[in-house]
Amino acid sequence: MKKQASENPGFTLRAAIVAVLLSLVLLASSTYIAIKIGALPWPIVFSVIAAGGIIKLLSRGKAVSVHEINVAQAGASIGGLVAAGIAFTVPGILYLNQTQGLEIPWPNPWLLGLLTALAGLLGVLLSVPLKQTFVDREQLPYPAGTAGAELLKLGKTGGKLLAFVVIWGAIAGIFALARDLYFPAGFTLSALTAFGIYLTLLPMPLAIGGGYILGPKASFSWLGGAMVGWLLIVPLMVQSGWEFSAARGFIQNLGMGLVLGSGVGFFISYVLPRLREIFRPMFTSLKGFAKLYPLISVLGMFAMIAAGVPFFAAAIAVLGVWIMVTVAGRMTGETNIDPLEQFGIFVGLIVAFIYDAAGLKLDVHAAFMIVTFVSVACAIAGDAGHDFKSAAIIGTKFSDIVKVDLITVIFAGAAAPFVLETIRTGFAAELFTPIMPAPQAQLVAGSISGFAYPQAFWGGFALALAVEIINSFLPDRYKNRVLMMPFGIGLFLGMGFALPIAVGAAIRAWIDKNRPALYQSGLLIAAGVMGGEGIAGFSSGAFKTLGIAQGAAANILIAVMTLVMFSALLAYRKQREN
Repeated sequence: MKKQASENPGFTLRAAIVAVLLSLVLLASSTYIAIKIGALPWPIVFSVIAAGGIIKLLSRGKAVSVHEINVAQAGASIGGLVAAGIAFTVPGILYLNQTQGLEIPWPNPWLLGLLTALAGLLGVLLSVPLKQTFVDREQLPYPAGTAGAELLKLGKTGGKLLAFVVIWGAIAGIFALARDLYFPAGFTLSALTAFGIYLTLLPMPLAIGGGYILGPKASFSWLGGAMVGWLLIVPLMVQSGWEFSAARGFIQNLGMGLVLGSGVGFFISYVLPRLREIFRPMFTSLKGFAKLYPLISVLGMFAMIAAGVPFFAAAIAVLGVWIMVTVAGRMTGETNIDPLEQFGIFVGLIVAFIYDAAGLKLDVHAAFMIVTFVSVACAIAGDAGHDFKSAAIIGTKFSDIVKVDLITVIFAGAAAPFVLETIRTGFAAELFTPIMPAPQAQLVAGSISGFAYPQAFWGGFALALAVEIINSFLPDRYKNRVLMMPFGIGLFLGMGFALPIAVGAAIRAWIDKNRPALYQSGLLIAAGVMGGEGIAGFSSGAFKTLGIAQGAAANILIAVMTLVMFSALLAYRKQREN
């Protein structure tokens, strides 16, 4: 139930500083996670625990306002979504340069930072009028935002819970560092290759945590896609004479088609019938922050122009953002899923079609900048909806959430290209391999330049499109038996990632059925594990960029994380005794 907004100030200088610092931590860890497993669960639970713990620590025993924690948490989570917007798109440039011999210029980090920050600002601002409809009137669930609010209401925002999360994060980080040092490629079951089955086991705590958070339906759909693709179709193709590399490319293009077709199918079956109710707020509630809309829209357009996008294409892209952030806010509120890169692809393809029809030229670099701008804006708009939902439940002033989101998106957006550059340099040899596949970036790259097996892509696209449309007419008990988007990701990524994802989902399914009281504890462990491995992975890449050997870097980081783990363990025991 929504509470009346409190007069107790939530937006403070301390909350803003904590939000900015945590958003940068989440930006670094989430960029690594997004490239590593091709998925990024909402970082809200982690930001609630971390923001609450830091603010309580700074308060030195004095009473802390839940609204101040709510504001700090809302701003902090922005970093994770900025990471998704840039990690799911820009690395596609590297992929095309590596696989097709192109020479697409890598974007200037300063210009890209400006573009990303302005896209984020536009995403926050355009989500403001949607709050009245999606949060206040329709009361959409926004599951991640509701989960964060529940933690805040229970007072579970710091203390021993923060120590608990840190302990599990340190354990996962230490394991990941040792794994990457001694068995980075996992374990391949070579005996099965004679049958065309190339199965590699990847011991990955963050994937187990991701499976727990994603839940059984999405995770088992992911596993189903991997099994159908890599235990059935690929072996049959190899046995019939295909080279394994060709069969792999075919099945991955099929998976990409399923992912994009699912997104378009949702748009047709869900968005089009609701056009009026979705877009009405954009034209009836433009007040308050509305005076900033034209300014940020124009600045965003000129940032794209500075990054190499033609004027007309930049104008269409900004218009596309105005439309797509509304769809992102609605979709996220109901499903907790925000296929942000697909919104970017959709707008990018429209721009490319218009330019082609007009006989104009749109180069590949410009197309990437358009997709990135739209994707970042849609990522932020989805996250803002969760923030607004959490504030409505707690009673935090709506304007306080908007202000902190506007501040943190500037810092996170400006820093995002430099974080990506650290990963690009530190993991140059691992990018686009089974270790760090960056599947969404490959999807963006293929959508812009074309696929090696277009028949597979368009076949998957048509299948997923049909399933999504048919699904919309089915009774509720038959809907979404298999989720096509994660099914397609499973086809793309294979069994190595699907198995640990499924392990996390199986743990979640058992807890939901047998020990539901343990759900929150499992959620905290999952958040800590994902954050710990993400921070360890990014830090390892940062050391590599400084010229420090992998072994020395791993030893330093393991020592630091061991110290952190024991410190957190002592704090946890002390707090339990008290």
